Amino acid sequence: MPPLLIDPHCHLLPGIDDGSRNIETTLALLRKEQEDGVQAVVFTPHFYYERMTLESFAANRQAAYRATAAACKQAGLRVAGRLGAEVYFSPGLLSLDLRQLAFAGTNYLLVELPTTFQPGGIGEVLFAIQQRGFTPILAHVERYPYVTEDPTLLYQWVSAGALAQINASSLIRSGQTAKMLQKYIRWNLVHLLASDAHSVDHRPPNLKDGYKALPPQAARRFMKNGEQVFWGNPLVPPEPVEPQYRFGQWN
Repeated sequence: MPPLLIDPHCHLLPGIDDGSRNIETTLALLRKEQEDGVQAVVFTPHFYYERMTLESFAANRQAAYRATAAACKQAGLRVAGRLGAEVYFSPGLLSLDLRQLAFAGTNYLLVELPTTFQPGGIGEVLFAIQQRGFTPILAHVERYPYVTEDPTLLYQWVSAGALAQINASSLIRSGQTAKMLQKYIRWNLVHLLASDAHSVDHRPPNLKDGYKALPPQAARRFMKNGEQVFWGNPLVPPEPVEPQYRFGQWN
């Protein structure tokens, strides 16, 4: 049996973050996921330790999920869902009950790093998360300029046990980012493909096109990885290769 096509990172729950604004948009986004062959999604609204309490976030997320489930049932949409979060990096996360932020029923935790600066202590916090029994998944690693400038950072985090996710849109667009991602794939530094969908027009679900842009072997591996993560099964990735800087470029 072929693996399920999973979208492990999307912002489709209505009215909870900068993703879907209402239930009508949520249904349109889920229809697009279904048309692309996606059979299950992890709903990952943004969580910011410094801006909201875990209790208020969990309550709002649950209400949005219930509304989504009821609307899908009425509309006849059959896409399996699991609750999670896109957790913005902060050392303060270690004071929280991470079980409420991890993908429901699993030990996987999606972590977003800052895109405008490199915070201190990334490796230490990721290690502490793992010591708590969770596997951090670094969200859209192509968006961090300090990783692009020095991919050995990503190598260090992955070698220490973190997983890394990339956005389909970054692969689909031609340019330097897509070329760099192909290197990440060759170095075994990334493991999951997601849509990170936010809206119908500007950031739509696009996993079908994203998988087409992957090398066939990587596409099969990423699809299997997505299913393993969704069901909470252990994921054993291939050994990462340390990037080498030669003649003015990373190889």
